[in-house]
Amino acid sequence: IPEIVALLRKDQAIADRPVLGSGWVQGIRDWWQHKFLSMRCAIIGVVVGVIPGLGGSVVDWIAYGHTVQTTRDKQHFGSGEIRGVIGPESSNNAKEGGGLVPTLLFGIPGSGSMAIFIGALALLGSGELEVGQTMLKNNLNYTYSIVWMLGIANVMGTVLCIILSSQIAKLTNIRFALIAPYIFMIIAFAAFQSGQNLMDLVALFAIGLLGIMMRRFDWSRPAFLIGFVLANPVENYTNNATQIAGIRFARSLEAGFDYVASPIVITLLIITVISVVVGLRQAKNIRAEGEVGGGTKRAPLIFLFGMMGFIIYALVNTASIPQYAFVDAVFPVFVASVSLAAALGLMAQMMLKPENDAVFADRECDEETRQMPFGLWQTLAWFAGLLIATSIFGFIIALGGFLLLFFHYRARISPIRTIVQAIIGVMFMCGMAWTLNRDFPPGLLQHFITLPWPLG
Repeated sequence: IPEIVALLRKDQAIADRPVLGSGWVQGIRDWWQHKFLSMRCAIIGVVVGVIPGLGGSVVDWIAYGHTVQTTRDKQHFGSGEIRGVIGPESSNNAKEGGGLVPTLLFGIPGSGSMAIFIGALALLGSGELEVGQTMLKNNLNYTYSIVWMLGIANVMGTVLCIILSSQIAKLTNIRFALIAPYIFMIIAFAAFQSGQNLMDLVALFAIGLLGIMMRRFDWSRPAFLIGFVLANPVENYTNNATQIAGIRFARSLEAGFDYVASPIVITLLIITVISVVVGLRQAKNIRAEGEVGGGTKRAPLIFLFGMMGFIIYALVNTASIPQYAFVDAVFPVFVASVSLAAALGLMAQMMLKPENDAVFADRECDEETRQMPFGLWQTLAWFAGLLIATSIFGFIIALGGFLLLFFHYRARISPIRTIVQAIIGVMFMCGMAWTLNRDFPPGLLQHFITLPWPLG
């Protein structure tokens, strides 16, 4: 959502050059010049891909952060730096190979695409093929075939991209206002499927708004995304480890320390401490969102106080956890305490630093942002309107009205073209829902009136 809003505010095409799809020789030269960066990021992609549920979500961000961190001249990132493309794309390609490890060995999907792969394998194999130890023991030939097919698919995908690159590149010359509504409607539809609840759309908008604010004030979105994705599994593992440690310490002090001071625990702690120390030492040279101009103290401080208020609310909320279930409070209290300490440290810096310091980064104060034809809240109002209309009339009715109004008033296209593009969007969503056997978010109208599908 932050990137959709940023591009919409510019009111232009994604690409700023009319001719795209050429320059393959120069691209190969650029890759060869930075081949070691590509290899490092490929290793990052494999390692991150092995972690179930993490790879597809954050591997690009992690690789991009590594690329920026290991580059001396960082001023070109965010404005066409080729290393900012080579690093993330190398890790993105490599993560699929890493995702096969937990998928084939343990039957745990390494990413969303691997979850789809497991489902497809179960359907096509008529229940006879089951990923995990059984496949490795009884169907090893299928395991090797899957690995080979992944490699062949990557080669075929590369060839197709080379052949079709000039045509695909033309999409970036389309004015983004004609594409953005379609992108957002697909995102909203996908978000609703996670819990089949209207609050899923509210969460989508709220997290999108948080991402916009983090981008504005140069807070690290990759760090937030990694924490958001890993929160549930890490909390579960923390609870399990706390319970096991409590049982062992109750047995004897020696048994407890054998568990909490095992070699693998000490190794992970050392790696964590080194990562934090190195990150803090290089923090002055790393910008989360590239070069962002400074602004006044007011807006960054308001955002910081808002975050601190939420953290304090989380700490107070954990106090309601009963004493017999104290294990459930260990993880949220620890995370909230560390976050609050970091927020207090940032607040101290803000109190001591002048307004032109980097700690008061505010993208809205940049000259480029000021020259954008549309404002932030003006653009966000369109998506908020779709959310409010969905809660009243249901998704498909609200979507039809949203597309008609957006294309006519925001994209400023002719009435006939507006109607055609709105019909295309509604028909596409209906076709997707029918194919996947999914429902649309209902509104208040559907609770009082029984309407036929897809309106009801």
